[in-house]
Amino acid sequence: MRARIVAGLVLAMSLACAGAEARPDWKTPLERLGIRFISARHLHALMASGERFVLVDARDEVHYRRGRIPGAVSVPAEDRPLAFVDVTRPAQLTHPERLPTARDTLLIFYCGGPN
Repeated sequence: MRARIVAGLVLAMSLACAGAEARPDWKTPLERLGIRFISARHLHALMASGERFVLVDARDEVHYRRGRIPGAVSVPAEDRPLAFVDVTRPAQLTHPERLPTARDTLLIFYCGGPN
């Protein structure tokens, strides 16, 4: 009985992993447009270095109010998973006036993740 349960779990895990590998590639098209993805560790290093940038929280206002990275500005984008973002059409920002006007300002966006 125990061997059957273990075999069932192994089968379920292998199917789940196989499905994860078949996920659409949403990151590569965005990188081709010049969008760079950085880790939380890299962001922390930028913050510690004193480099000038604007940190933009692209989540909705509710999530922004519940908790954000200190210093982040709220500029919610369309609420769509990254897997469904159309790279040929820019996301609509609800408050673009909150972004800096200087075009050479480094902008770092964060959201709820790719799901």
